Amino acid sequence: MLDKIRETIEKYNLIEKGDKIVVAISGGPDSVCLLHALYRLKEEYNLKLYGAHLNHNFRGIEAQMDARYVSDLCEDLDILYFIKSVDVPLYAKEYGLSPEEAGRILRYDFFEEVAQRADATKIAVAHNKNDQAETVLMRLLRGTGLQGLTAIHIKRGKIIRPLLNIDRESIERYCKIYNLSPRIDKSNLESIYYRNKIRLELIPYLEENYNPNITANLVRTAEILKKDFDFIEEEAREIYIDLITSQDEYRLELPIEGIQELHNSLQSRVIRLAAEQLLGRQEILEYKHVQDVLELIQKGITGKKIILPMGLIAKISYKDICFTIEDQEDEVFHYELPTEGSFDLEEIGGTFITRVVDREDIEEISRDKYRKYFDYDEIADTLNVRNRREGDRFYPLGLTGSKKLKDFFIDYKISRDEREKIPLVCDGDEIMWVVGLRISEKYKVTDKTDRILEIIFDKNQETSSGNLILS
Repeated sequence: MLDKIRETIEKYNLIEKGDKIVVAISGGPDSVCLLHALYRLKEEYNLKLYGAHLNHNFRGIEAQMDARYVSDLCEDLDILYFIKSVDVPLYAKEYGLSPEEAGRILRYDFFEEVAQRADATKIAVAHNKNDQAETVLMRLLRGTGLQGLTAIHIKRGKIIRPLLNIDRESIERYCKIYNLSPRIDKSNLESIYYRNKIRLELIPYLEENYNPNITANLVRTAEILKKDFDFIEEEAREIYIDLITSQDEYRLELPIEGIQELHNSLQSRVIRLAAEQLLGRQEILEYKHVQDVLELIQKGITGKKIILPMGLIAKISYKDICFTIEDQEDEVFHYELPTEGSFDLEEIGGTFITRVVDREDIEEISRDKYRKYFDYDEIADTLNVRNRREGDRFYPLGLTGSKKLKDFFIDYKISRDEREKIPLVCDGDEIMWVVGLRISEKYKVTDKTDRILEIIFDKNQETSSGNLILS
C-alpha cells in the first residue's frame, strides 16, 4: 500500500522534499495509518512530522482515551504532537451550526494553528476512497450543486489527502500488519447518523442490487466534475476581483447591477467568494444562504440586511451590497436623498432638509455648519448620503486639489469611531459635504451659479443661525 500512497503523492505533487507536515490524528484507523505511512516515508522525503489531535467533547471518557492513544503513538514514533480540547456543542449553539459543521470548522482552525506554530508547509488529513464515495452520495441525496458533487479535494491550499485513493479495507489491513491497534469509535458501527446509514446500509445495498463498483464509480464522478468545477471557479474568481468596489480586512462591497448582469451560476459563486474572503472559507454558506442573499439583491432595498453564519452580514447599501464581519455594522449607511423634501437618518439621529432655489432668492449665505449651499447645476449623479469608505477623497473648500478623507479627519482630530458617524452628502460617489466640517470646492456657489441646492442637517433639532453677506 505504501507504493500506492507514494504514487498518489507524486501524481498530485502533494509533498515536496523537506516539507514540514502537520498530521491530523483522531486515533482511528485512517489517521493512524496516515501517520505511520508518512513516518515510513520520512527519510525518503526528508520530512518533519507533527501530530495534531482535537478533543471535540462529544464522547466523554472515550474521547480522553483517544487523546491518550494519540500521545502514546506519537511518543513511540518520536513525533512532536499537539492536543487540544474544545467545546464543539457550545460553539455550534453560539453560531447556529450543526455539530458536524462546527466540529469541522474547529478542527481545521486547530490544524492551521498548529501549522503556524510549527511553521509547517502542509496539513495532512486521512480521508479515504470510501469517504469520498459516501460524501458524493450523501450530498446527492440531500441536494447539492456542482461544487458539492466534487466532494473531497485531494489538495486544497495547505491541505493534502494522501489516502484519498486508498480504500478502507486496505487501510484496516495495513493497521493489522503493523500492529497499530487504532481506536474504534463505536458510534461509527451504528446506523444512528446520516453518513453511517449510507456507509452501513445504502452502499452495501447498491453494491448487491445495482452495481458492485458503485464506490469506484462515485469517486470517478467526483474527479470528472471537479475538472469542470475548477474551470468555472477560475472564471468566477476573475470576475469577482473585477467587481469589488471597496474592501478592507472586515468588509467589502460589490455592485448590485454588476452581480445582476451575471449568469445565475456565477452570481452564486461570487457570493461564496465574498464569504471566503472575509471568513476564510466559502463552504460556510449553504444553498439557502446564497438564495437569501440573491433575494436581498433582487429587492435592492437600501438598509435591508440579513445575518449569515459565522457573523457575516449582507446589507444593501444604495447601489452596492456590502458584506461585513464588523461589530459596528449597524453604523454603515447609504441612502438616496431627495432634492426637495426631508429625510430621517436614523443611524445617527438627524434629519436632512433639502430644497432647490434660484440664486437671486438667496441674499445671505449661512455660516451655520449644518446649513450649506451648493451649485445645483454641478450635480451630475444621484444625490445621496452615506458614511465613509476606504479610499475616499474629496476637494476641501479653499484648497487646491483633492485630499484623502482619512487625512482630512486626522487633521481635524476626529477619532476612528467618530468618523463612522459623520454623514457625507455625495453626488454619486463624489463627496459634496463632510457634514459639520467642510463642503467641496467643486460645488461651491459662485457668481456664475444659477440654481442653489440648500441642505440643512437638523441633529436633535439643534440648528443655529448666523449670516454672511453674499457678494
